[in-house]
Amino acid sequence: MSAADVLTPGSPATAEDAALARELAAATGELLLELRDRTPPGRDREYAGDADAHAYLARELARRRPDDAVLSEEGSLDPRTWHGAHRLWIVDPLDGSSGFGRGTEEWGVHVALVVDGRLAAGAVSVPGMDALVDSGTVEPIPDDPLPADGSLAVTVSRSRPPIELRAVERAFAVRLVRRSAAGVKTLAVLDGEADVYLHSGGQYEWDNAAPMAVAMAAGLRATRIDGTEVPYGQDDPYSPDLLIARPTVHAAVLEALRG
Repeated sequence: MSAADVLTPGSPATAEDAALARELAAATGELLLELRDRTPPGRDREYAGDADAHAYLARELARRRPDDAVLSEEGSLDPRTWHGAHRLWIVDPLDGSSGFGRGTEEWGVHVALVVDGRLAAGAVSVPGMDALVDSGTVEPIPDDPLPADGSLAVTVSRSRPPIELRAVERAFAVRLVRRSAAGVKTLAVLDGEADVYLHSGGQYEWDNAAPMAVAMAAGLRATRIDGTEVPYGQDDPYSPDLLIARPTVHAAVLEALRG
């Protein structure tokens, strides 16, 4: 059984879907690197990145998976285009577009597949950090115990740390790992730089679908901050919060949040 199969047991998602997600995320990342290198920093670079990356992904998915629906941040947001879809690709062509425009490394590409409302495969590319992970090949993360000294590295938004962080800081000696872009923060947990990714205040399905898919395939728990499953393919793609951590840490942070 592949890592992608773990996400939705018995679903028609295949290893080929995870491989396609990786291929498309990588190719889009290369396209964006080329655009970055020939375009001065600023809003024009940001807007061109969003548009070019979306056009490429929309074209390739229409060619490679013509029967599947697509939800893209830069595409149509009319829910009739994906409502009730059996197979739905959720993509963020340029996660962290403002950072891309400014010239930072904290931006990426997200490509995820949802089958019957549940994550089935996904890939995240962060070209500036030379990082590419997918649900089919990601290495499993050991469920190590909580640090004996009560310390916890929590990755949060640079600009909008969640108010729920206060509850975690009352329960643990927190060290903040401030990052931009959902994929970059998820990579911080996968790489062991952070123990927890905590977010509230709003995202959209394209922000977190691919990072969640990769995290779950690696054995991490990825849920809403109340511990419930994150739904996908909703008519309203707003996704208010998330909590990603290895299972032991996830349970402890969830207890702190509930307390």
